[in-house]
Amino acid sequence: MSVRLMFATAALCLGVVATPAHAKRGIGVINTGEELFEVAPFPTEVLADMTNDLKVGYKCSHLGVFWADVWTWDCQLVAVKGENSYTNLPEELRTKLSADPQYDYSHAKRGLWNHYGFWAALAAAAAFFGIGAVVGKKKSSGAAAA
Repeated sequence: MSVRLMFATAALCLGVVATPAHAKRGIGVINTGEELFEVAPFPTEVLADMTNDLKVGYKCSHLGVFWADVWTWDCQLVAVKGENSYTNLPEELRTKLSADPQYDYSHAKRGLWNHYGFWAALAAAAAFFGIGAVVGKKKSSGAAAA
């Protein structure tokens, strides 16, 4: 069995086995929808009005490949509860929190695969096809010399 066929079979199996919780919306290989990222706990003066299990986070629209984000857009500050539930914040609280650098989007808790997985997969595919092209070129030049 060739390496390319094994790679294609593994990719197909990952796409078929994808659960709705991971894929959000879309087929297993390409997923879209909204994604929640926790940032930090609420400030103590705000927390008095809220329950303790809410955290400041971002709700973003996203496009992903193999559950790794390719592109995120339209990010809004929200109150996040777990990884699947959120509540919109009042405009004055959102303005106050967005002015604090502690709640900047760069502090969003994203997994390593979610943040860099697309680039790792792209580099692996480029290396895979690059090595295949070099090996194929060597075989064709070796056959021509014989």
